[in-house]
Parts: sequence; C-alpha cells; structure tokens
Amino acid sequence: MDGQKGGPLRSFSTERARKSTSEVLILAALTVAVACSQPAPPKTYPLHGHIIAVDQAKHTLTIKHDDIAGLMPGMTMSFPVADPALVTGREPGEIVDATLEVTDALARIASVRRVGFEALPTNTNAALMAEGVLNVGDLVPDTAVIDQSDKRRALVEWRGSATLLTFIYTRCPLPNFCPLLDSHFARLQKAILADATLRQKARLISVTFDPEHDTPAVLAAHAAKLKADAAVWTFVTGDRGTLDRLAARLGVGLIRSDSDQFITHNLRTILIGPDGHIARIYSGNEWNSATVLADLRTAAGVRAP
Repeated sequence: MDGQKGGPLRSFSTERARKSTSEVLILAALTVAVACSQPAPPKTYPLHGHIIAVDQAKHTLTIKHDDIAGLMPGMTMSFPVADPALVTGREPGEIVDATLEVTDALARIASVRRVGFEALPTNTNAALMAEGVLNVGDLVPDTAVIDQSDKRRALVEWRGSATLLTFIYTRCPLPNFCPLLDSHFARLQKAILADATLRQKARLISVTFDPEHDTPAVLAAHAAKLKADAAVWTFVTGDRGTLDRLAARLGVGLIRSDSDQFITHNLRTILIGPDGHIARIYSGNEWNSATVLADLRTAAGVRAP
C-alpha cells in the first residue's frame, strides 16, 4: 500500500517539476526574444563644423563639418535635430561642437554648442544653402541650363527617365575628384548602351560649376574626349548664380579661389527618379559603379539582362 500511495505522489511531483522546468525555459526564451527585439542603442560621434543654414520650420541644421572619425569624410549636410529647441537661437556662421546620434534608420544632432563664429565667405555658394539642402524623396527643382551643343535646356526635360546627375569642372586638377567621376560615368554609359531597354530609360548629366571657363564648346571637347554619347550623357553649363543655387540645393558646397581657376568642393551624385524626385544620394567618390547601375535599373524599372 505504501508503494501504491507513493507512486502517484512521485508521479505528481515529477510532472510538476517538468512543468516548472518548461515554464522556466519558456520564460527564458521570451526574455531573450524581448531582448532581441529591442532596438540597438544609437551610436554617437563628435562633430565639429560651420553652420551654413538653419531651418526652423523643418528643425534642421545644414553644417559644413570636418571628417567624422569612423563614420564619414568632411562634407556639407543637413541634419535633423533630436529636439526642436536645438535650432532655437542658432544662426548661419556659428562654429559648433555637436553630438551626432546614428541609428539604423536615422542620423540626427543630439546636442550642439557654439564655440565660435565666422561669417560665411562671399566666394562660395554657402549662403544659398539657407534655402535648404534636398534629401531623398524631395523634388529636384527645374533649372535652366545650356548643353554642350549650345542648346538651352531645362532639367524638367529629363523627367520620365531615371537620371544620374553629378557636378564637375573640366580643369579640376585632382585625379580622384572630377576626373574620377567622369570615369564612373563612362563605365555607366557603357553598361547603359549595352542594354537596349535601359538605353531608353536612363540618362546621365554632368553639371559644371565653372561656367566662365566651361563654355558649351569646352564641354563639347571634354565630352568628345570621354566618348560621351549625347543620347545618354549630357554635359551642361549655364548662369553662374543658377548653377551655384542648384549645387547648393543638392548639397554641393563650392569655394572659389581669387582667380576662379581652382574650386574647392565636395562630391555628391544624385539619382533622380522618372518622377523628378531624389531616389538616392551618393556622397564622395568611392561609390561603386555596379551598385549605382543596379540602383539606376531599379529606378528605371528595368531588370538586369
């Protein structure tokens, strides 16, 4: 009888222990799952730069910043702020130390402190950046230009095509700046011409920001040297003020030497969708032609052959 009584008790105890163990394991699994679902904490980077423009309505600061170690080279960018109060009282010309907070989805200014002031130079398009630097999703403004055949054009003419637009000047002395962008575009043109479908839906535009030197005739000679096919790749010039404004709106900062012979600038290439809105932005000169070609195909709605 004792054995018979003990049997069910032991079975009950064992079953209860099993359930307790299962509950612990389930709880542990849920704890791990919850922990894994929590977003990773943002990374923070010190940023030092010159405020070019302040947009109180959009809560953004356009800053010409130095290299950010471990993140990006120096360039001019518009950053949203973590708190709208961070743009209150800010003004173009301030030299600032700031904290850039970066997550998988967003980069924003988490703190900013004025450490000096320097008036914006007059031999630059920096003041035009006060109109705001465009970002992905924004509509590229229509702009009057003149192509290498001395024909008056407007950027709206390229609507309906996926268009890659960049800025160069033909007497750029640095091989890893404008000449490298020319090489990137030459490779892209070759790929576009090799695909009959893409050839109908993709275009390349190189905009000079040196109109005094880069006349239509100079651009035509430059295009010929690069074997640019005018049906795909167009070089354009225009009024200096108009080009400076376009460059500023697309995030390209310019500083001209006293003789205008040399121009200090950052590099920025813009992928514009057929609807005229910015699809992608490529900063610097190290973007990969194969990756950009894939993005161009996507924007044009053309599959790879």
